[in-house]
Amino acid sequence: MNSTFDTDLLRGSVHHKANRISQNKRARFKAPEVMLKISGHCRNVGHIQSHFDYISRNGKLEIEDELGQTYQEPEVLHQMAKNWCKDSASSRNKARHTTHLILSMPNGTEPQAVKKAARAFAKKTFADNHQYVFALHTDTDSPHVHLTVKNLGFNGKRLHIKKGQPQIWREQFANELEQLGISAEATPKIKPWQLPQPNAYFKIRVNSDREELER
Repeated sequence: MNSTFDTDLLRGSVHHKANRISQNKRARFKAPEVMLKISGHCRNVGHIQSHFDYISRNGKLEIEDELGQTYQEPEVLHQMAKNWCKDSASSRNKARHTTHLILSMPNGTEPQAVKKAARAFAKKTFADNHQYVFALHTDTDSPHVHLTVKNLGFNGKRLHIKKGQPQIWREQFANELEQLGISAEATPKIKPWQLPQPNAYFKIRVNSDREELER
């Protein structure tokens, strides 16, 4: 038998086997899923002040804005809330002045990595046209960041979140974590109506077989 052929065949076999092993390892190891959700909005200055009190834990936690400046004193945050509402004055009743996002990773993720990824995500997504503040919370099993965005942009247009946008943001947040060496996934959620449906022929055949059994 040709030894060259045997060597090439062996190499090919080993190569394909190595690929299968690598694929199986990836299948067994599933990266943690990121969580990004829109948690609410504020419609008046009092509501924003209360929200700032909450995310800062009444001045115990540091809050950072889009310029990298940090705040902690409740009085300063309350004044910021007034400024946001004053600038966002709208003729519409119950206008949403802010949008609140929560960015989170499962227990075991380095909290500072979550904060860095959230900072990078916010800067790339909102800093060009919106003011925002964010704070890291570590008082639950999952380290998470509260990100509050002022809806009225510098260009006078209000933030509008289109259908499907939160999933795009999830993927962008996961990418920022990956850039820091943190494995993260943002698998799209499949709706019931998106699941593959049996074709018409299959349905007819099943019904026909069922009728035959009943005779």
